[in-house]
Amino acid sequence: MAITIQQQPEQFTPVGQRLIYVASSTNSGNAGFRYVFDFEDFVINVQPNANGYGVLDIAPIIREKLYHSTLANFYNIQDEASSVVYARATIKEGWLINGVFTVTTVGQALSSRGYFFLAEYQVSDGFQPDPNERYALNTTDKYLLSERLNTTHVWSDYTSVGGLTTNEVYIPARLNDYGIMYSVGQISTYLTDTEAVEIAVNIFNQSNTLIDTITYALSGDPLAVNAFGIYPANLLSDGATMTNWKWYDVYARNIGGTRVSRRYVFYRVDDDCLFDNVRLMWTNTCGGVDYFNFTKRSELSYNYERKQYQKVIGDYNSTTFGFNTYDRGVKDRYVNTTKGLVINSDWLSVGEFEFLQTLLRSNDVYIVDDGGLQTPVLIADSQFTIKNEKYSKLFNVTLNLKYSQGVGL
Repeated sequence: MAITIQQQPEQFTPVGQRLIYVASSTNSGNAGFRYVFDFEDFVINVQPNANGYGVLDIAPIIREKLYHSTLANFYNIQDEASSVVYARATIKEGWLINGVFTVTTVGQALSSRGYFFLAEYQVSDGFQPDPNERYALNTTDKYLLSERLNTTHVWSDYTSVGGLTTNEVYIPARLNDYGIMYSVGQISTYLTDTEAVEIAVNIFNQSNTLIDTITYALSGDPLAVNAFGIYPANLLSDGATMTNWKWYDVYARNIGGTRVSRRYVFYRVDDDCLFDNVRLMWTNTCGGVDYFNFTKRSELSYNYERKQYQKVIGDYNSTTFGFNTYDRGVKDRYVNTTKGLVINSDWLSVGEFEFLQTLLRSNDVYIVDDGGLQTPVLIADSQFTIKNEKYSKLFNVTLNLKYSQGVGL
């Protein structure tokens, strides 16, 4: 009489997939038998399938608990526990005894520890892929928790800087841009191939001379991912030397100082002198957040939805009847005001165009102002067509936003 765990999720892996537990028991054929999956926070009784196995997917139960809590204007580095959840199952047997469902701890089994973070896999990735392939930082072609790729954008001036190639991830940044990036930490116990112990930042001036170096030590807590303020305004808030800066790079490195991730190169761009900048931040699908500046014309609009009712004219509760010429017949009960914003990008490459489709997939989008304040918005567009053509044709993108906070209470 014993439970055997046949299958369970990887120990440190995205929550957005099938997180399947499979158990077997020598008693599964008993009348009224159920597998009892006890996760402490919740307990689920599972009926055996046709082969007598108990199969449970916990992803739909736990994924809604996760969210990113680090603000865009945060500086330095910190653990973010809100986007990681811990789960461990004690699987027991239960069945009907004299009409009463009874659970026994005899022969129970304890699953491995599971740490599930706010990211997702696609069906094309296969069932239960090895998270080391994507998330373990151990080579120079591994990405941090961003959907920007080395093919997303190319800095036109990179050839003037020695050592930069098309393998880098280039990110244009204004001096007033706030933003954070995410990385897995020193969690080799659960993500066995990762080697990163710190994030390095090297800042260069207009002469391409190194003017400052900052390092952020990564945490070893598996119940968190590491968030660090890495855009120019964050670095300034952290006391970095940014006088006359031109570009800086960001990457993970191991205990020996060897780079074990892609190099992220932030280069300075100026504000558009004609239009206000609209900066969007959104939760991506690989465990972090991404940003994009919409630099061309934007249009603010208001939509008013009125709920009205017909008021009875005249006073029926007095000794005499009468009404005034200014009495209102139809009255607004309330006016629901919704604020909208139409924003436009500059001309984009195919790589940037593809990158922005990840924005439309996100259900967690904000406008970030030049002080780092985040305002939640919704993407009203329901369609996005990728125009992938041979000859590096440029495109621009128009998005319709809806503020998720109403005007007034």
